Amino acid sequence: SELAFALAVEEICNIQVPRRAQIIRLVLAELGRVSSHLGFLARLALASGFETVSHYILRERELVLDLFELMTGRRFNPNFFRFGGVAADITEGFIERIHETTRLIEIRLREYHALMIENRAFVDRLAWQGVLSMETIQLRGVTGPTARASGYRFDIRKTDPYSGYEQFDFRTPIGTGARGTIGDGFDRVMIRLEETRESLLILAHAVDAVPPGDFLAFRATPDFTVPAGEAYSRVESPRGLLACHVVSDGGHHPVRVQWRTPSQSTIEVVPSLLKGVTLQDVPVILATLDLSLAEVDR
Repeated sequence: SELAFALAVEEICNIQVPRRAQIIRLVLAELGRVSSHLGFLARLALASGFETVSHYILRERELVLDLFELMTGRRFNPNFFRFGGVAADITEGFIERIHETTRLIEIRLREYHALMIENRAFVDRLAWQGVLSMETIQLRGVTGPTARASGYRFDIRKTDPYSGYEQFDFRTPIGTGARGTIGDGFDRVMIRLEETRESLLILAHAVDAVPPGDFLAFRATPDFTVPAGEAYSRVESPRGLLACHVVSDGGHHPVRVQWRTPSQSTIEVVPSLLKGVTLQDVPVILATLDLSLAEVDR
């Protein structure tokens, strides 16, 4: 959300963000994606009756939160992005810790695969359950991993790159119906596992590609004003397309800030998705959607 808002204001002000700041933003965004997907897997494991696995996953998620704390001073809601860049330069030891953490999580992902994906009981809870068709995806405007699990190959990082994503080569995995059918709960799990691996690769390359230069174009003062105008920015959040529309009248405060959140669209498919479903499958299917009620309420 910080990044989407900053990009919109920077477009209105025509602020050129230094390349170093762009890569730092990208690194933090991908760390957020890994953290979010690991949280998803932990919640799903708990909903499916695999409580022990959820503890293993949260153990690795703590390592990602440690990286946020090392870089920004906070584990949640860092408030680190600024108009024109980021609040501070890379912390000493941060790059080395990134490499250590990405290597460890890659090993752990193989363990999760053995504990969950190769577990017949886990597969039976998800395969053929909560199937989302391509028609429903497009009708409701569902985006992100949930849409890609149904075969809809759409990723803002690829179609409209920002913050230096065009410099890195990464896959956009889509559902294949590996154990059931395309767009079922199992595919939604597999997509997030594969996206986590891709994010780890991006992180490993990005921290070695941080260019020299400034981490901030300028420091905004309390009397900072934004010229009259409006802008609409889009980023690929862990749950899908996150967009921000900002309108300014030239004053100190925006006239309007409007958000388009991924969970707002995803939650609309729930009534049709749960028709004819047994009660014990409801929490599992809902968990595969990775909904955030805070995004729906906003």
